[in-house]
Amino acid sequence: MTLTAAVIGGGPAGAACALRLARAGVRTLLFERDAAREKPCGGGLTGRAFKALPELREMGLPWNPVCDWTMHGPYGKVVDLPLDEPVYILPRRELDGALRREAAKAGAALVIEPVRELEPRVGGGWRINDHAVDVAVGAGGMTDPLAKKVGMAVSREETAVALGRFVPGHFPPRIVTSFLPELRGYLWWFPRADHASYGLELPAERFETAVAKKILADFAARHLPGVDITKGEAYGWTGPGVREPDSPLRHYSGPDWLLVGDAAGLCDGTTGEGISYALASGVLAAEAIARGEVASYERRLRAEVLPDLTKAAHLQPLFYRPRRLALAMWMLNRSPTWRQISRELAHGRQDYVSLRRRTYRAAPKILWEVLARPVLP
Repeated sequence: MTLTAAVIGGGPAGAACALRLARAGVRTLLFERDAAREKPCGGGLTGRAFKALPELREMGLPWNPVCDWTMHGPYGKVVDLPLDEPVYILPRRELDGALRREAAKAGAALVIEPVRELEPRVGGGWRINDHAVDVAVGAGGMTDPLAKKVGMAVSREETAVALGRFVPGHFPPRIVTSFLPELRGYLWWFPRADHASYGLELPAERFETAVAKKILADFAARHLPGVDITKGEAYGWTGPGVREPDSPLRHYSGPDWLLVGDAAGLCDGTTGEGISYALASGVLAAEAIARGEVASYERRLRAEVLPDLTKAAHLQPLFYRPRRLALAMWMLNRSPTWRQISRELAHGRQDYVSLRRRTYRAAPKILWEVLARPVLP
């Protein structure tokens, strides 16, 4: 009997899962309610994303490779950090669409409709709209119906809110971020091929629309000369901000269901990066289903992904302490070693689990560089 899997949501997590399932010979239905949507986010692919899904490099995606990154922090601290490999920036519409097309080429059936009916079947499996399936993958983001059905939706208390705009124009290839320690959030400017994504993200309990709009306007006036941020499409959305991803009370799979990406709350609590974790979880879910070992997905997720996300979540309140953040940025302007660690952290080559140990080992060298060297260019 041929196994049938349904993937709910055609973003990076769901489309990557459907792609790998179809290539493994699993009959796959990929549900997507709005194939033309543009998800509001920076849209940057880092080294961690390519490691999770190497096929990305072969898809001919229309990305904008960017190696320059400027960071603004408390007390007027500014750091220009040249990256040793680009961040590849592109619209999410392009990324998600390309992944869905690859999944379809591999044999997945695209079902362009919202999930209206989702009910467990007697004896196992699910009925989704008019389709009977053996296993379901929830990849529908914060509003994923499967996560709600199994009681594992991310709570309001663990939600982040973003507000921004897609600003039309051709801009210099430089990422700009600003850390907002008093609000425990950050602001970003990610230049794409013919527009830029400009926005900020804050924990839900600290978000106020009027305050967020003022921060965006004030920052643009000071640091984005000549840019009219009133043009272009405005956006707003919610994302996960789970504080204890490895909690035993959270479950990521059951006998015939799995949750991936934002639907599972898999997002870096410090930087807000989620694409690489979405891709990684989608691949892990597909491998577990193809082997007929759905339970192995959660075991591998807890061993390979959740330790890093948990460290990131615990680091978040420490990272946003103004004096600590200002000190870290001051060191970035003086220590090549600290710069390299930061570059590797940004691209995912340095994980959070071993970050403290590596920093302690490098501390004497970093201290010597900070005291002996002038400000780096």
